[in-house]
Amino acid sequence: MAFDSVQVRFQKVTNFKSPFANTRVVPFVNSYLEILKSVVDDVTTEYFWFFSNFMDLKTIDIDYIPEQHESKQLHVWYNTHPLGGTNKEGNVMLIPTHEFKKQMHGLKYLRDYKDINYHAHDNLYQQIITKTAFKLKDPYKSLETSDRFYVWMHNKDLDVSVIPDFYPSFWEDVKLYTWGKTNDVMLVPTNKGITQFYDIGRSVNYDLDYQVKPMDIVFISYDEPSAESRYNKLRERFPRAKWCKGVTGQTLAYITAANMSETDYFFAVFPKNELAEDFDFSFQPDRLRNPCHYIFDCYIPSIDLRYGWGGVILYNKDLVYKTTKPDLDFTMSQAHHSVPVLSAISNCNETPLLAYRSSFREVIKLLQMKPTVESQYRLKKWLTPGKGVNAEWLHQGAVDGKAHYETHKDDYSKLMYSYDYEWIKDKLKSSYPTETWD
Repeated sequence: MAFDSVQVRFQKVTNFKSPFANTRVVPFVNSYLEILKSVVDDVTTEYFWFFSNFMDLKTIDIDYIPEQHESKQLHVWYNTHPLGGTNKEGNVMLIPTHEFKKQMHGLKYLRDYKDINYHAHDNLYQQIITKTAFKLKDPYKSLETSDRFYVWMHNKDLDVSVIPDFYPSFWEDVKLYTWGKTNDVMLVPTNKGITQFYDIGRSVNYDLDYQVKPMDIVFISYDEPSAESRYNKLRERFPRAKWCKGVTGQTLAYITAANMSETDYFFAVFPKNELAEDFDFSFQPDRLRNPCHYIFDCYIPSIDLRYGWGGVILYNKDLVYKTTKPDLDFTMSQAHHSVPVLSAISNCNETPLLAYRSSFREVIKLLQMKPTVESQYRLKKWLTPGKGVNAEWLHQGAVDGKAHYETHKDDYSKLMYSYDYEWIKDKLKSSYPTETWD
């Protein structure tokens, strides 16, 4: 007697015709378990076959009849051929109709079925999943051109031999699979209408060891007197560091630094800071997140304040190149993410000019942004007289920055003067002519 059969129809796959005469075709929705619950009442035979349309059953014994001691088992055939991908939660099943009905209401997952008999098959053909390399600057871009139901994605700098011999499971809802601490290997469902991998509802991560390419380090200086000594100190600890120095104009300086980098992201280090002892530049951009800059914390002893101002920044090169007309803050002009890791100790009050310029610019930026409890607290700290060398100039810069904002808050072009280091220096010379600023 021939058993009933149910073929699950997936989109974006090669469709194989059912070898059974009596086959019901149903679309894939949610999971195999949900589909089984919806079709089992229509089955009329003692057992029934359940399989996906991307499986070629020509090597399966379609006349298989379980032994008596196997009569209540759920039989699953899964591929073990290294080119096809392996997962014991396979896509071809022979299911005892009555026993499944008894158990199904108590099942949360299909694997919870009381007795499953897994049949390894060394040449069971299933839809081959293609491999696509992604660039760190925007991993999701590589997925947009895929027209398959799943796609392997891997970092272009990764040794592809580490990609596991694995196949996605449809025993429960479709999910994103990732491997390793940095997710440089991903098995991704080609969901449309999402913009980053975090938009996929469920994900699971597996351990996997592989080499991760470190991001470049670029030291960016302009006129800071301690630049050379701090660069040498940085280079001693991290020989891969490069120096971008003396470029006039912040935008051009960042673009120049990006050009010096050979990686899709680069760490920017600034000469007003002492690097935190345990900051090691091992951080990697999140492969599942939208492209963005990563801002690390910095502690400012002179005003006893810690946040992202002045800290190390991991820049996305592609976003740097796109920032040709920045707002008041170059970094904040693109998508960014704060990382609450201490990267540096600020010496922004090292000279009167650095002290004044630092507070003048930051106060204007804080006043320009939409007020929050956090931003108002930071503003208050900058406007409160601090301590240490050149504390008076740090405070004066904050006071003058506030005055500049209040005078020109309705004229953004004049607020943008604060983006120009030479304009600030000229303002200082004219406002305080008795001081020496060179």
